[in-house]
Amino acid sequence: METPSNVATLPFGPEVSSEVAGLLARQGLELCHIGWRQGRSRGVLTLTIDRVGGVTLDDCEKATHAVESFLDAVEALSSPFVLEVESPGLDRRLWTIDQCRRFIGRRVRVRLAQRVEGAANLKGSLESVDGGAITILDEDQRRRYTVRFVDVMLARLVDDETGGTSRAPGRLAGQRQLSQQGNQGNQGRQGQGRTPKSRAAANDNRERSTT
Repeated sequence: METPSNVATLPFGPEVSSEVAGLLARQGLELCHIGWRQGRSRGVLTLTIDRVGGVTLDDCEKATHAVESFLDAVEALSSPFVLEVESPGLDRRLWTIDQCRRFIGRRVRVRLAQRVEGAANLKGSLESVDGGAITILDEDQRRRYTVRFVDVMLARLVDDETGGTSRAPGRLAGQRQLSQQGNQGNQGRQGQGRTPKSRAAANDNRERSTT
C-alpha cells in the first residue's frame, strides 16, 4: 500500500505509515499524505485524508479516533506530539505519480526543481502520465511540457472556483482540539510524559468527489 509522506523527516519507518493507512481504510478513508514537523517542545504529525464525496469534520474526528491508540504505542513517538487531521482541499496537492494519474484531465499548477525548456512554473491541463513523467499543456505558453515527476517540487490541482488561488487544506474551516488523555488507548500510559493532542479540521462544505 502506498503511503505518501516526507519520509526523510518522519520519526518512524514505513511499516508505521502502512498501519496508519490500513486503520483509516477500515473507516472508508484514504490516507493521502503523512507529514511531520518538529517544534520547540513537541512535534506535529499531520495526516491528510480523503474519501469519496469529500471530507467532513466528522471524518477527521473518526480518523483521529481510529489511529490515536496505535500512534500512542509507537516507540518513536514517545515524546509529546500534536496530531493534526486535515482534508486535502479543493486545490489539493499531488504527492505521487499515482495521484497525478488519478487526476488526468484536470488543471494543475506545477513548480519544477529546475527549468525545463526555459520553464520553471507550469499551469494547465494535465494531459497524460507515462511511467514516471507527466505531460502538461501550459496555458500561457500554449505548448506541451513533459517532465519527470522526480523533478517536480510542488504539484497542485487548480481550484476553478477561485481561479487557481491557493488555499490551505482543510484548516480554513472549523478546528477541534481532541485530548487523548481520557481515551482508553492512553490508559496505563499517563504519567510517562506523553500528552499528545489531536486537531481535526475539514472544509465547511463537502468537497468534490476525488475519484
